[in-house]
Amino acid sequence: MRSNQKETREEKPEEKKKPNMLWAAAKGAIGALTLLVASGSMYTVDQTEQAVVTQFGRPVRVIINPVDSHDRDKKVGELKARYAKDRISCSVGAGLRFKIPIIHSVDKQERRLLRWNGFPEQIPTKDKKYIWVDTTARWYIEDPLQYSRSVGTEQQAQAKLDDVVDATTRNSITKRDLIEIVRTDNRPMAVATEELRETTKVGEISEGREKIVQEVTAFSRDACKEYGMGIFESGVLIKGLVYVQGVKNSVEKRMVEERLQIAKKYTSEGNGEYKRIMGDKERELKTIASGAYKEAQLIKGQADAEATRIFAVGFREKDEKTGQQITYKGLGSNPEFYRFWKTLQLYEESLGGKTRLILGMDNPLMQFMKGQNASADYTAKAASQPVEAVK
Repeated sequence: MRSNQKETREEKPEEKKKPNMLWAAAKGAIGALTLLVASGSMYTVDQTEQAVVTQFGRPVRVIINPVDSHDRDKKVGELKARYAKDRISCSVGAGLRFKIPIIHSVDKQERRLLRWNGFPEQIPTKDKKYIWVDTTARWYIEDPLQYSRSVGTEQQAQAKLDDVVDATTRNSITKRDLIEIVRTDNRPMAVATEELRETTKVGEISEGREKIVQEVTAFSRDACKEYGMGIFESGVLIKGLVYVQGVKNSVEKRMVEERLQIAKKYTSEGNGEYKRIMGDKERELKTIASGAYKEAQLIKGQADAEATRIFAVGFREKDEKTGQQITYKGLGSNPEFYRFWKTLQLYEESLGGKTRLILGMDNPLMQFMKGQNASADYTAKAASQPVEAVK
């Protein structure tokens, strides 16, 4: 009996510990559940995010965080007024927020600017010129609630932009000539040389690319509002504008022909300048030759006159041995000798080369050859000797 009582007494402390352990476990479970509920009732919206809170799929709160722009406050006011009509609360800015666990769900969205790059598209212009047009733009989520209802994901938003911007760009380009798309104003074309200015004449534009880009941006913004998206202030940009291969080949061919035409012009001008220089050269050579011939004939005439005078009158020279001045009479003092000398000179000039003459016995030449003109020979000897000596 005593042993049983002792065992009973020993079991009592253990029985007391069991409720305490159960209570501690319950408190732990309650704490964990409380922590879980507390953590599920809080969420954070980052500076780069916006959020839409839904209750069983129905939106009840929107946290907006618009991009910085000149009309940021205006957009915030419009969104608040729009949400108020639908009885949806609206908060602005990032920070710690609260929700009902399990009942509320949070759909976070991008607040920063996103880039859209379109696919290069072949578009015909009004004047039937085919070009490749490549566009780009920066966009953002302007209305988180509308974006969540109509688009939902960034991939779907990119697809919507493909449809909207590409269609708007095509409509704007197909109703205008190529020059309106290429040029922005009517400034003079820049050319490497002035000769190329004639081949780069272009018509004047009435609108230009800048107005076309503004038109594409305006239409795209209006269309994107349906999906809760906005196009940033920089608008839609045309980053690539290239001729299709067929048009490119024809343009290059025309450019080559224009350069060849300019080359021919240079060649023609060079040939004309060459002929002018050669003409001036020939004229100058003839002038020089004519002057030289005139001068030579004048000198020759003077020499012939002096020689004739000497032959006719005579001359004087100084004897190197004696130092005396010797005077020689000219041919004018002996007409017979002069006739003889001129006759021989005439025969010498006329009988040169392979000339053959048939002469009669009574010809004066035959008389000279036969020695029948001794007086002339004597006269020639007398004329060659000095007739007077002067000391």
